[in-house]
Parts: sequence; C-alpha cells; structure tokens
Amino acid sequence: MIAGETEYIIHGGEDNYDYFLKNLFKKDPNKQAKPKRTAEEKAARKEQRQQWWGKQKEGFQNAGGVEGITSTIGNIVGFFKDDTPTDYDVSMGGQPAPQPEKKGISKEVMIIGGIAVLVIAAYGFSVMQKNKKVQIQSA
Repeated sequence: MIAGETEYIIHGGEDNYDYFLKNLFKKDPNKQAKPKRTAEEKAARKEQRQQWWGKQKEGFQNAGGVEGITSTIGNIVGFFKDDTPTDYDVSMGGQPAPQPEKKGISKEVMIIGGIAVLVIAAYGFSVMQKNKKVQIQSA
C-alpha cells in the first residue's frame, strides 16, 4: 500500500492512475459502427423469424401441446424419485435401523467457504504480484 502511494506521488499522480471500473464500461473510440439494416433486410429477418417460430409452434402441437409436455416431464421426473410405495416392504425379518442424522457442516456451506477461500487467495496473489512489479520499477 505504501509502495503504491509513493508511486502515485513520484510518477505524477492522476495522469497515470488506472480507473479500472471507469474504463471498463467506456466505449472504444476505434470501434467501427455497425451498418444500419435496410428495410429489405429488416423485412427478410422478420419473415425468417416468423417462419422459425411457426415451425416451433407446429412441433409443440405435434408433441401434444401443454398436456403432452407436462406428462412427458412428469414421466421423466418419475425416474429420479427414490420413494418406494408405502405398501411395499422388503426386509429380512428385522426392523430397519433408523438412519442417523448427519452432523457437521453441510455441503452448501463447504462449497461457499471453498469459493470464498479461493477468491481471497486469488486476490492476495494478485496484490503480491502487483507489489513485486512496483518494487522492480522503483528500484
């Protein structure tokens, strides 16, 4: 931090300061503007779009409409359910042991914590690299 402030003072202050967030959304002055579409091109694109959506509508109707789609989704979701019916029982004569409750840190908390650690490590590494560059330039 001190090295950055001294570099700011030595090298002219505001002239060399990098406004990252300000320049991030700045328009590129060398970028060429897209040519405007003519009325014919606009009409052709509109016709193409209407044909595409018309084909999608036909496919949707051929699939059975809303009822057909919902029944298909219901069938697919049924494959992933792990519940057995209540009147169905498989056992070898004994009572099943109750499953113990899981103790400890949940998986979601571990994932979020891991992401936070990686972000902090990346930030620390970038600051460390930045400080090395400042030291080399000033020496």
